[in-house]
Amino acid sequence: MTMFESVNVPSLARNLAVYTVGVALSVAGALGLAGAVELSLIVSGALFVAGLAAVLVVHEYMGGPF
Repeated sequence: MTMFESVNVPSLARNLAVYTVGVALSVAGALGLAGAVELSLIVSGALFVAGLAAVLVVHEYMGGPF
């Protein structure tokens, strides 16, 4: 049995989608906090924390991105 035969594809796709969105939110928040993009401090902080929370949920409750 190979790795691809034992993977649940819908679960993998869901995990990767949530993980990707979380990383994108974190990057946008970090860029806002660094002043590279024009976002308020509150919005940047909220995006950063929401992104980190999404990544944490994938790792802790959904079994990791893969």
